[in-house]
Amino acid sequence: MKKIEEFLRSLTFNIRRDRELDLNRRGFVASTLSLMGLLFLSSTPLVVLSKRAETPDLETFIANVGDLAVGDSVTFSYPKEHDPAMLIRIAENEYRAYNIKCTHLMCPVYWEKEEGHLVCPCHHGFFNVEDGSVIAGPPPRGLPTIQLAFKDNGIYAVGITQSQH
Repeated sequence: MKKIEEFLRSLTFNIRRDRELDLNRRGFVASTLSLMGLLFLSSTPLVVLSKRAETPDLETFIANVGDLAVGDSVTFSYPKEHDPAMLIRIAENEYRAYNIKCTHLMCPVYWEKEEGHLVCPCHHGFFNVEDGSVIAGPPPRGLPTIQLAFKDNGIYAVGITQSQH
């Protein structure tokens, strides 16, 4: 009976108590450091890819020069399909284009023609239409500006600049 009890106890409690703490500390430290190194190395390509995405080399047609009246706007996507942007005709020969994700919490920004500024309705952020800078509200910086090119009576998005304001 005693032998059966010892056998069952050895099956149930197969932990070597003399090395339990030593293995746990070393194993925990080694696995934590390994996991941190793995996460660091796996995130490096993402940082490189995201930097490359900020400076697109593509040219996107937005509208023809005569399509918008002064004060009107049109939305488009730039530099990628899911990056909302807006072109605004602010004067006879002046256009401005911005990425329209608010720099506070990425809510969509819209053009308020009567007031003459861009508005984020989520937390009442206001942006200057001339340069995309913050007028009021919680946004930490202005909207990214989209560079425009005019060719063959068309308006094209050709680059994007992060706001310094």
